[in-house]
Amino acid sequence: MFDKEFLEKQKERLKKEKEDVTKLLSNFAERDKEDAQNWETKYPDMNHSDIDPEDQVDEVEEFVDLLPAEYALEVRLKNVNEALKKIEEGVYGVCENCNRPITVERLEANPSAKKCLDCLEM
Repeated sequence: MFDKEFLEKQKERLKKEKEDVTKLLSNFAERDKEDAQNWETKYPDMNHSDIDPEDQVDEVEEFVDLLPAEYALEVRLKNVNEALKKIEEGVYGVCENCNRPITVERLEANPSAKKCLDCLEM
């Protein structure tokens, strides 16, 4: 369906994105020991009696603010991993909804796209 050069280019882009997303996640989260696909935002260490209560509140607020970012990055990483797997399996660029090819332009804009534009708009 796609030529080898295009697939190699997409594979490299996806690998780079995987590296970037993993790096972002590791700044504030740790991999779950039981599920490598899952990340856990690090909860602030509040066991010190010398920590100002206002600083504790700030730490908790930052933790809460990071939870949606963790989720979004986990989803992005999952999509990248699935796209890489599809390249290896020879099914990359096929819409998961209608089974038609996803356009090159869409895949260049979003290498981990799962749906064609028609199905995305439904």
